[in-house]
Amino acid sequence: MINFDLRRLLIPKKLTLNDLAEMSGVNYWTICHMSQRTYKSIKISDIQKICKALDISPNELFGYEKVLND
Repeated sequence: MINFDLRRLLIPKKLTLNDLAEMSGVNYWTICHMSQRTYKSIKISDIQKICKALDISPNELFGYEKVLND
């Protein structure tokens, strides 16, 4: 399962979702949906803007957790 934990990246930098929206130019509500994992799709251009604003790579933004089948 792909993990996307935006808040985990913001806390150490003492940034809010609003701060990230302003820094990246991505709409605040888009960032809110991303952080709450209620998005239906994510634009690559938004990912690039967020990564640039946070000075991180997409690898740092996304993670992967293997799900064991029961």
